[in-house]
Amino acid sequence: MPHTLSTPRSFTPGDTPIEKYKMEKDGIDVLEDIYRYAKTGFASITHGDFDLMKWYGIYRQKPNDSGYFMMRLRIPGGQLNAAQMETIAALVRDYGHGFGDITTRQAIQMHWIRIENVTAIFEKLQTSGLTTFGACGDITRNIAGCPIAGADPDELIDVTPVIQSLNDHFVGNREFSNLPRKLKMSVCGCRLHCAQPDINCVGFFAMEREKNGKREVGFGVKVGGGLSTAPHLAQTLPIFIRPDEVTAFAHGIATVFRDFGPRQSRNKVRLKFLVADLGADKLLAHVEKVLNKSFERHENFVFPEDPETDHLGIHPQKQPGLFYAGISVAGGRVRSGDLFKVAELAKTYCAPSLDSIRTTNKQNLILLNIPEKNIAPLKAAMCDAGLVWAPSVFRRGCVSCTGMEFCNLALAETKNRMVALISELENECSFFDHENEKIRIHFSGCPSSCGQHQIADIGFRGGRTQIGGIPVECFDLFVGGKLGDKAKFSTQVKGKIPAAHLASNIRRVLEFYTQNRQAGESFSQFAARHDKSHWVTALA
Repeated sequence: MPHTLSTPRSFTPGDTPIEKYKMEKDGIDVLEDIYRYAKTGFASITHGDFDLMKWYGIYRQKPNDSGYFMMRLRIPGGQLNAAQMETIAALVRDYGHGFGDITTRQAIQMHWIRIENVTAIFEKLQTSGLTTFGACGDITRNIAGCPIAGADPDELIDVTPVIQSLNDHFVGNREFSNLPRKLKMSVCGCRLHCAQPDINCVGFFAMEREKNGKREVGFGVKVGGGLSTAPHLAQTLPIFIRPDEVTAFAHGIATVFRDFGPRQSRNKVRLKFLVADLGADKLLAHVEKVLNKSFERHENFVFPEDPETDHLGIHPQKQPGLFYAGISVAGGRVRSGDLFKVAELAKTYCAPSLDSIRTTNKQNLILLNIPEKNIAPLKAAMCDAGLVWAPSVFRRGCVSCTGMEFCNLALAETKNRMVALISELENECSFFDHENEKIRIHFSGCPSSCGQHQIADIGFRGGRTQIGGIPVECFDLFVGGKLGDKAKFSTQVKGKIPAAHLASNIRRVLEFYTQNRQAGESFSQFAARHDKSHWVTALA
């Protein structure tokens, strides 16, 4: 039976190990221990502090006893400048074996970090105005946003101040340093909803309406989205909120999640389970009670048919004479040398004092504020640097999780395999690679879905099987995921495909689509009118 939240429950924490650690020590307070461990070494770290170090973006690399960590930066809205990118590039070069990963929450993640180097890394990040705080842990995570906020010619509102307000409110805030589990928020001011409110715990999306004969821009709110082993699409709350109300609303919903979110099982402690249990209307009532404030009711919402965009290529900004350039980074894996090149391009070709670099939730990079006269030399410079701004349909649509290379949860390798697969598809499926084609191929190394395979056109989930008694990596194949209007998760149409057969199965999917689609029909539309049996037959 759904509970009514009549009394707070969080002050009777669950009996999981992490809940006990959190009651003994606030995750914020593990910082002084991190500095101590930097002197005493990996072997001196306690089991509980391994978990709490996640509050500062630090978690163990595979295998757990390797002595190495992954470290994730917090980059609100994916917004950086050239100097900050140079700092990140130097850290990746000096401490991370020369490469890092752009994540689906617009963060940058480093590998091969030793505890002895963490102090130096923190100091260099702080000098550049960067941090790792809240990049992991049971806390509010990096605030995701439209990567061309403030530059999009068609945006309803520049959400940069809203994202900054949210970030300032939650970073270091002890009121919310012990949540039941992570709380993911996104804010998009564009008409495409490219910050994916459908799969965030809390997603603010810009909307416009006419009131008293005047145009008014504010936000709608979706709550309870999330992927992993139990994916939920977010529910839309029947309210309209002004830009200056966003932070207050986020405070209220974080309070309700903190005080009433279930803590007994780590598998069922995300906000999506509380929303599913209560229902959106009842959750809203509790938020309003916490804030002692009522939000204006609104019922008419319009969602985009196709919210997916990668922002790649060269495009005009809303500022006259300025352009942005999207750079493809296959699966987000990027070398330190490439990061240095991007920083140098920003300093050289962006307008003076307006150098701006953005990360995207499709794991790519964007240069903003490029004067028109600099477009041609920038294109030449990107080509000389080996940076891809006009990628193939396969390269531009790929997303990947960390995979078995570094992640302790992954069952299969994803990132390196996907990078190799792109070249294979460019050769074997050239019939599909045209300007008007679009296909999103996502890889997750396990059911946790960090590669977001449930929302892809073609998604793969890693697993293990045996061939001739020998254990091998394999993948389950999914098709037809989409967000926005008529959002739906993808359907599994084939299981346990050996890694060597991925390209041939993708080819069969694309051939079935190209040979049977209606005029002008996108893959998403085609997939929506074909049930699982059609795909099973096509892939037999």
